[in-house]
Amino acid sequence: MPERLWNHTYDYLRDQILHMAPGANRLEPEEDLTRRLGVSRATVREATQALMKEGYVTRRHGKGNFGHPSVAQLRRRLDLTADLLQLLDTGDGPVACRSLRAGRGPCRAAMADRFPVPCGEVYEQDWLYTVGEAPMVFCRIGLPVELFQREPQPAAPNRSLYQWVSAYCARDFAYYAAHLGCGADPDANAALDLPAGQALMEWQEIFYDLSDFPVAFCDIFFRPEADLTMVLRP
Repeated sequence: MPERLWNHTYDYLRDQILHMAPGANRLEPEEDLTRRLGVSRATVREATQALMKEGYVTRRHGKGNFGHPSVAQLRRRLDLTADLLQLLDTGDGPVACRSLRAGRGPCRAAMADRFPVPCGEVYEQDWLYTVGEAPMVFCRIGLPVELFQREPQPAAPNRSLYQWVSAYCARDFAYYAAHLGCGADPDANAALDLPAGQALMEWQEIFYDLSDFPVAFCDIFFRPEADLTMVLRP
């Protein structure tokens, strides 16, 4: 029951924010919300805190809580999820991913330049994410072969990168460090059906485990239509 009440309160507040207009975006006081929704003040506060973390609400001492309907209109927010399947799932069509190529090889220059420790042979896998029939994201993941607990197999369709890496490296992941830039890659451009030399948004990730050891490197290229967004606080 408490979880259901929390979800109901969260959904109510988010729906209110969606229908607000700039300048008329102050939320009801917590006392009024507790009476209207029939929940405790703690439930209202927890739901409001969750919305604050997601960028939908700003609290100002002495002024109250303010909703941001413009934030609610943003799609594909990098600050909310690192899971590409979730990021692309915005109702434009079914989201899927599949493996294009997998195998051992020498460490590529992009990984060698960014990865914090030297590595020689790596296991690479190229993934393609699609929305409907449209190719949207190309991802190449590289793992130093000495980290494997067993010989990897190409990932099954629609399995997350974290699940796949964890299955073969037996690591407890703590975070990833992302570096944003732009670049062109022949394989990425071909998979995304774009001219070979066209520069794309490039997102390079390093996966770190709980002991702060780098485990994997991802080189990710997005089609311009991906239209990624973020919410940043001043």
